[in-house]
Amino acid sequence: IGSKALFGLLNLEDLNSTSPTYGSDVWYPSYSNYITMHYFSSQGWGGWTNTFGQLSNFQQDLINDGYDEVVIIAVGQSNISSFNNQFCSNSDLPLVVDEYPSFPIREQFDGGHKSLVIVGRTGKEIGRISLTAGVNPTAVNYITNVIENNYVTVTPGDTNGDDLINVLDIVLLVNIVLGQSDATSGSDVNGDGIINILDIVALVNIVLSGK
Repeated sequence: IGSKALFGLLNLEDLNSTSPTYGSDVWYPSYSNYITMHYFSSQGWGGWTNTFGQLSNFQQDLINDGYDEVVIIAVGQSNISSFNNQFCSNSDLPLVVDEYPSFPIREQFDGGHKSLVIVGRTGKEIGRISLTAGVNPTAVNYITNVIENNYVTVTPGDTNGDDLINVLDIVLLVNIVLGQSDATSGSDVNGDGIINILDIVALVNIVLSGK
């Protein structure tokens, strides 16, 4: 699995008018601490629907299982608007559109047609699978296992994951901001989708307040 941070490299507008993030950047701030699954398709999506049904069906299954901080993001193409309108039909899930012919989103994710790229809470890839036509129960197990193994409850400021917020978290966050350590799920303290000095200030205030 690659370690390249994917979050924040592109500002991607949600084009699904029934989505709660419609018209805004689909990742920030609404899904900055989520596990996000990016499904790339251009001419149809039989690989997904044959296995899972509608995108929203699988999303609801995840919520029912307690994974309410996971979101599926459909990635369509700018040159086939009629297909994009159907891509998230009967769904409130986000839809972003890759600009034809350069496909900057696909390039960022190294994503191919009908591939699903799973990105963890810290913005790094944690899984990838190709969804070809036909029912694929292996894909269901694979995706579920990736989510189970990477889904942790995020407490902003608990950068080292020890369920305590103290000076040790400040030290680690300083190293993260300086680029000396990898980002962790609790390092975006103020929830703005960017890890910088403002998060350090926010974390220091939390520690000093004892909350």
